[in-house]
Amino acid sequence: MTKDQKAALKAHVLSPAITMFDFVYSETAEYHGINNLPEEMYMPAAHQICLQVLQPVADHFRKSIRIVSAYRSPKLNQLLGGAPNSQHLTCQAVDFKVVGLSLNTVAKWIAEHLDFDLLLLEYEDYTDIEYSASWLHVSYNKGANRRLDLTTEAGLHAMKLSPNFSLWEMVRSATATARKIYNIPDEAGIERLRLVCRNILQPVRNHFNRPVRVNSGYRSPALNRVLSGASKTSQHMKCEAVDFEIMGLDNFDLAQWIAKNLDYDQLILEFYGNNPSDPNDGWVHTSFSAKRNRHKDLTINKNGTFAGLKPR
Repeated sequence: MTKDQKAALKAHVLSPAITMFDFVYSETAEYHGINNLPEEMYMPAAHQICLQVLQPVADHFRKSIRIVSAYRSPKLNQLLGGAPNSQHLTCQAVDFKVVGLSLNTVAKWIAEHLDFDLLLLEYEDYTDIEYSASWLHVSYNKGANRRLDLTTEAGLHAMKLSPNFSLWEMVRSATATARKIYNIPDEAGIERLRLVCRNILQPVRNHFNRPVRVNSGYRSPALNRVLSGASKTSQHMKCEAVDFEIMGLDNFDLAQWIAKNLDYDQLILEFYGNNPSDPNDGWVHTSFSAKRNRHKDLTINKNGTFAGLKPR
């Protein structure tokens, strides 16, 4: 981007506190030579999110806003690992922080005073229990907004990933709560969990017509690290896996049905057969990848790891 282009973008005001340069500039795009200017059709949305979200925040707190990421071209979004349907692509989302204020303070005020579609706390690095680089992700639609505040448990319950499964079911963890480990993924991770629910859990729920108990869904790397026996490369950390069971249904029968009827990456019958007197002995681990599914079947029990699904 040339000096003249930067000057022109800085002169284009989206709201009193935000310029077009603030909204589109990306060091990553600059480094890779990516054109990160939105199409004209998306400009009204850029104005709206600045006027309806960012400007009110700036006016209320009377502090500077630092935009981490707003508009992303498809090429930049892919490079950053963003969700394929990210609202950043249409100028309807912004990641930002307010200088000198905690994110929770800003999030609480937004939830109480502004209209919004999605409000989410995101981290650049989820590997440590004490996360550092972080920001608020807020989206806004000119039409109907869902007002999904994912900084609260109520918001996690309200966000449906499929007809019978909420985001809360896919992120809840007693260990994370006890150890105060943040266990909510970013926008892209939430969309991968949606794929798991739509392609694995919901078809299971529909076929057996019985409640499905989710034992473990998403695990941040920090959470995964403190869980005894968890794989260091677990797909739970990528929002691609879920451990579950149906009370009263033999897990071997459940795993067999999945193997015969669903698309999946990895299907593991875990710790089944350790206690023959327990009708819900063990659980079923299933993963789903948006890229390529291997249909790999395994059984893990007290005797080791075996290829295929093994009955008692």
